[in-house]
Amino acid sequence: MKKTLFTALAILALAPLAGAHGIAQNHRETQTEVNQALDTGTQPLTGHEGHAHAQTSPSGKNFKAPAMETETRIWGATIATEWASRHIHYGVNETGNGGVYITEAGVWIGDFTASVWSGFGTSNSFQEWDFTAGYNFDLGAVFLIPGYNLRYLPEGTSEVESPEGEAHEEEEEGHADHAHKTYGNELFVVLGTNKIPYVTPSTAFIWDLNNTPGAFLEFRLDGEIPIYKEIVTLEPYALLGVNLGYNTRSYYGWNSFQFGLEANWQINKIISAFAGINYSLAMTALQDIDQGNEVWINVGLSFTY
Repeated sequence: MKKTLFTALAILALAPLAGAHGIAQNHRETQTEVNQALDTGTQPLTGHEGHAHAQTSPSGKNFKAPAMETETRIWGATIATEWASRHIHYGVNETGNGGVYITEAGVWIGDFTASVWSGFGTSNSFQEWDFTAGYNFDLGAVFLIPGYNLRYLPEGTSEVESPEGEAHEEEEEGHADHAHKTYGNELFVVLGTNKIPYVTPSTAFIWDLNNTPGAFLEFRLDGEIPIYKEIVTLEPYALLGVNLGYNTRSYYGWNSFQFGLEANWQINKIISAFAGINYSLAMTALQDIDQGNEVWINVGLSFTY
């Protein structure tokens, strides 16, 4: 969901976006929002015009390409705070019926972006920290963003009421449970285009080095619909996830189909508020690990400099 942030690691990582995990959940900013924040008027974003959400952190937090004030602005920063009624990581509900409080901060310098994402369960023991870095290559009609994400879950963290030891024991017995890792080293690459008016199609590949051959492939489409001047926008999205050993090794193939809608209100040049609703339809891979369909909401604020 707009799975998030960050102005550059912010549409698709403050983004990667968007209430939850998976590349599509977190708050994603529009070109207008970033331009207002940077006081650049109608100047286009360097590298990614429009919805730069084509950038997505492997952890599922979204982030878009760095926005830069034409010829003068070479750096920027974004921070977002959000509450979501569920935490969904590539279709897997990691907080059960409990919500999660999310914060994310990021900086960009030129085409390089870095962000820190944290999530804490509001009625459960869920905890997670993600440290993400990426670099945007503008290749004309398309953009390419390779990067790295360190995903850390402190000892004792609950993941769908399945302690780490139990998950590993079940895997050893041949079961298809969702493995819980204390930390994950993830490489990712995002390929997309922002040359199509109102929509940004992208594809992301995530490879978990600690869970070889664990990988995940996601096809995503983000939209942006102006509602009131350049102040209120609606941002629908849809994504199709393919499990390549990331969630389970018992089935390689369809993981989930997810879609949602987020409303964004640009309060002033720096502050914007957002709220969204999201739905994840469990497919074969998730069904094999007893994960069902999920619906959740998210609401938050972002601050961009």
